[in-house]
Amino acid sequence: MGDLFLTGAISVGMLLLMAVPGFILGKMRSVNTESAVKFLSVMLLYILQPFVTFDSFLNTAYDPEVLINIVIVFVFTCVTIGAVLAVGSFAMRFTKFGKDVGGVIAYGGAFGNVGYMCIPFLQLMAPGDYVIILYATVSVVAFNLMAWTVGNFALTGDKRHISLKRALLNPPTLSFILALPLFLLNLNFIKAEGLTGAALKVVSGIQEVIGLFSDMVGPLAMVLLGLKLADIRFGELFADGRVYIATGIKLIFFPLFGVALTALMSLFMNVESISLNLIAMSAMPCAQNVIMFSTLYDKDSALAAKEVTVSTLLSIVTIPVMLLFLSVL
Repeated sequence: MGDLFLTGAISVGMLLLMAVPGFILGKMRSVNTESAVKFLSVMLLYILQPFVTFDSFLNTAYDPEVLINIVIVFVFTCVTIGAVLAVGSFAMRFTKFGKDVGGVIAYGGAFGNVGYMCIPFLQLMAPGDYVIILYATVSVVAFNLMAWTVGNFALTGDKRHISLKRALLNPPTLSFILALPLFLLNLNFIKAEGLTGAALKVVSGIQEVIGLFSDMVGPLAMVLLGLKLADIRFGELFADGRVYIATGIKLIFFPLFGVALTALMSLFMNVESISLNLIAMSAMPCAQNVIMFSTLYDKDSALAAKEVTVSTLLSIVTIPVMLLFLSVL
């Protein structure tokens, strides 16, 4: 139990340590922060996340159990996000925050950083375990589906902002759609191990390139976070009480709900191979896209930025604590 907590704490600490160079560059004004943030965001979304998907699928042999787990992880992610979002949105009706602020709080509490933090976190927790990363990419697909549909509705209160097209036509989802048939047909690098000569060198080279790009997600995502942290005024950051509501929902209520649902599932099925994914996904801090959507729809983007920053900093403690529940599942 202690080893699990320590491993989780070290993994989160390593991720945040990767943010230090970005923070220093931002504070020193060594780069144009706005341009750097835009470049890194494009790199992560359009290049690195698809490479993570292909890397995990092309290094995993077809297994019916893995296919079943893909469905379970997808449904679990949708159900937990949807349930927490519904509870948060309902609870906000009884506050004095108003629809705009209430929407930002409910959204921040329901959507975690499953792409830019959960994937690199799992890469550190289970190095070389491609199946675990494969399941993480499934959560990203489910996340995008929920974000562009019920998430946008909860944030804006307007059905016109629900977009199934954008939920499906985004780089992580498209790469998943392309990679899944390769998995079903059992076309992967594992089968290429029988090759010899030039063919083996070519395939090995392709495998290495894909792997290198996949491994860049963590460092670049954290440098991006560091650049954003450099623009935050920490005195104002912790003075806004509204931030702690969203943070409490995301770092305490959501993961405990995820643990309870995982425990319930364990009564009817074997969840051992996916439990780390389910708990880690549930325990992630507020997703950075709450800032993007709040800005896009003219909501309180300053509050959204505070939610992301505070929850990310506090997750250093909460993520390892939530991982302790793995020992009893």
